[in-house]
Amino acid sequence: MEIRLVRTSIEPIIKFYDGISLVEYRKLNERWSEILLNVQKEIWKYINDDNLCFKDELGLFPNRNKLSGNYYIDSVSYVKHVGPVGFKIIISARLTEKLGNSEEDYLGLEVTLFVKSEKDDFEVWGIDSSCI
Repeated sequence: MEIRLVRTSIEPIIKFYDGISLVEYRKLNERWSEILLNVQKEIWKYINDDNLCFKDELGLFPNRNKLSGNYYIDSVSYVKHVGPVGFKIIISARLTEKLGNSEEDYLGLEVTLFVKSEKDDFEVWGIDSSCI
């Protein structure tokens, strides 16, 4: 299944934790398109994994057949990390389901990225799901 990031009227909530400065945030935010590519890749892997997102099994959650293929970013949290030193970025995405001619939130996925400095490569620390 293919997925696409869509614009909605909902603005993402941006949160800062544990002493991240505005300068550090701005440097990380300059790499927003790279962050989104990582998030998209992790969401795609999750929804196309038959062990995590079911294809045809009735009554099981999440069910891939219900997904519209669209998602949007709900919130982003930036955390200055001490052990190991670096920055953790937690991106909350909401995947929608098809309901007639409209879409509603169906599955929440939270992708956690880590980067040692504003210039280093992003590492994926994990992905968590929730029913919404």
